[in-house]
Amino acid sequence: MDYGDLRSKMKLAIPAMLLCMIGDYCIGIEPAGSKEIGLIASSGWQSISDVRIAISNTAGMIGTVLYAIAAVSFIMLLRSENDQNKNVWDQRFLKLFYISLLIGCLSFIYFHIACGGFIQHYNVLFEATGGNAAEAERLLLRTFKVEAVPFIVLFIAFDAFATIAWIGLIIRRVISAPKIWVIAAPLVTALIGQIIEFIPLPFKGIGSGFESLGWMLMFIVGMKYAAKE
Repeated sequence: MDYGDLRSKMKLAIPAMLLCMIGDYCIGIEPAGSKEIGLIASSGWQSISDVRIAISNTAGMIGTVLYAIAAVSFIMLLRSENDQNKNVWDQRFLKLFYISLLIGCLSFIYFHIACGGFIQHYNVLFEATGGNAAEAERLLLRTFKVEAVPFIVLFIAFDAFATIAWIGLIIRRVISAPKIWVIAAPLVTALIGQIIEFIPLPFKGIGSGFESLGWMLMFIVGMKYAAKE
């Protein structure tokens, strides 16, 4: 097996996640004074144009293709290095990580389109209801209900599984990186991003790209600490 080729393909995760971060910020940045409306909407969504949503979708699409190549390479490398590893818990965490990486091959583009779609749908409904934010949010919630199951299930199978598996692999030294790198888990970086949101800034949404940043960091750590020479 050509480990150098696998590492080279894993590097595609860097531009992939940079594109996804661009997409995240296109639909995540809002005015500083944005307020929540109901369960899922925000007053700041009215500042997000159709062009920004289209850019987010396109960036997510290209990023997902690059990510898929990197993800398959990461799986191949980990499997080759652990083919003699008989520890049950190591194998469980590895399999959970493989599952999350593979689900990511469709989830990245799905979440960009879904999240951007919620924002655009709200903006259209806001206009159609004559600027009635509460009614627009009520109708938006109705549209979300038909997507709720795949949205929630994929989120758990994607980010939550990856976070659990990554922390397990680092703590158990399957990936022999310093334990501080448990912070690269997507939900951990996302939490860090939400904490940073408390810093007074002239805009809201600085944390929206941190989940994608976590995915990038996992691949960078993987290239350094889980790669044969």
